[in-house]
Amino acid sequence: MNDRLMKQVLAKLCGMSTIIIMLAVLIFFAVVNGMNGINFLASENLSVIVNQASFLVIVGIGQAIVILTGGINLSMGAVMAFSSVLCGGMLLKESNMFIGVPIVLVLLTGAATGLLNGVMITKLNIPPFIATFAMMYTCRGLAWVYLRNRVLYPLNESFRQIAMGRLFKIGGFTVTVPMLIAFLALLLFFWLLRFTNFGRKVYFTGANPVAAKFSGIQTDRLLIIVYIISSMLAAFAGMMYVARLNACEPGLATKTHFEAITVSLIGGFAMSGGYGNIWGVAGGAVVVYTIQAGMNSLQMPSELQTLVNGFLIIMAVFMNQGLINRKMQLENDLSEELTEQKRRKRESES
Repeated sequence: MNDRLMKQVLAKLCGMSTIIIMLAVLIFFAVVNGMNGINFLASENLSVIVNQASFLVIVGIGQAIVILTGGINLSMGAVMAFSSVLCGGMLLKESNMFIGVPIVLVLLTGAATGLLNGVMITKLNIPPFIATFAMMYTCRGLAWVYLRNRVLYPLNESFRQIAMGRLFKIGGFTVTVPMLIAFLALLLFFWLLRFTNFGRKVYFTGANPVAAKFSGIQTDRLLIIVYIISSMLAAFAGMMYVARLNACEPGLATKTHFEAITVSLIGGFAMSGGYGNIWGVAGGAVVVYTIQAGMNSLQMPSELQTLVNGFLIIMAVFMNQGLINRKMQLENDLSEELTEQKRRKRESES
């Protein structure tokens, strides 16, 4: 019984790996900055970190649901860039266009790129890595062709509120519109993945695509829908980024797809598919931006930041993936023990 209780406790701790990593990173930078007389955990500083992380949460959700199916989407950053230049081109400050029109058009563009990704993967049997890699270059090229090396600015002030709007303050912590959008997106996809047939099919397909197909799940249609959702989230995130920058240019978000993958992995998603909790995306995004903010506060040169950032992220990902494997092993052991206990009970009763 004690051994079983210990396994249950360890499984719970492994499941909290994202929170543990996030707290460890916060404490590390708080101590290091504190030695230099900087209050890293000041509410104003935390507000900035969470606000910046909110943008990455939207992209991270899109990447996470693809990873749940055992796939990957390398085109997210390019879709963001293409959607941002389309949106920015229609919403310059002197434009009188109703902001709902470009938003709908951009989301439809994102859906179209996701549809193409899904069709290439399911109907043409192109591996997700290759299909989305090709789409990445296609969307990036379209962004360059559309702007022809120009930078468009400034943008419509009403449109900028989706990225710059402030709602209220809690002490020194400012709650912003991007935070609200990210939170609502997390709630929506938590419900979608946890409490709907669609979510159960996504997990099942990622865990065992062959068994999912034989069980009657239309896996091709499911994957197409997943890639459409992923690209639409990338398109929406592109609009948020351009609203924050107050300018659009085709070189936007060149590393965002890698950041989204990192966020998903730190957040507890297994690259093999079928495992992960959408709330982990929020923790992963906070970890990524905490590392960035911590290095900026220490005034590290950009070259050293790149090195340290890569090292810390690799360490966090390896640790988290190890904890995932350990948690799954513990859960399997507990399940086997419970099955064995039920078998013995039936035998004793008979």
